[in-house]
Amino acid sequence: MADVLYCAPGHIFCSANKVMLAIDGSQGSARAATVAFEVAEMTKSKLYIIHVVPTSVVQQFSLMSNTAFDEAIRKYEIKGQKMLDGTKLASKEYNIEVELILDKGSPSERIIAQAQNLGVDLIVIGSEGLDGLSRSGIGSITERVVNGALGPVLVVK
Repeated sequence: MADVLYCAPGHIFCSANKVMLAIDGSQGSARAATVAFEVAEMTKSKLYIIHVVPTSVVQQFSLMSNTAFDEAIRKYEIKGQKMLDGTKLASKEYNIEVELILDKGSPSERIIAQAQNLGVDLIVIGSEGLDGLSRSGIGSITERVVNGALGPVLVVK
């Protein structure tokens, strides 16, 4: 990929060192992954790929299926790790450094917190996730990340 020819001080794509990609296994996060790979490669940034196991959803599943919470959370963690590993594998054609993060809790809260803790310069996220619910064209988790993040968020449609 050609180098960026012009960089003004303070421009995101010229000063980014750390990019975070939030994934949930949806088509939206797959599209966001491609964009994040390209941005990370173009800016020579480290890419953090995060998947958050939604503990409230696991709790509901556990109650409805009469499955122990610990067993249910383990299943979700295994699925999440496979998702992360698959996304990392897809990034191999790009010349980028990747670190995987598997977290638990409220997805929007954990994405925002991890981005802050790591000093991420840009969060890349799909416009709609697995739940398919959207208001004003973006999903509720995406909306909360956009509103709560301290830095720039790139929403991929």
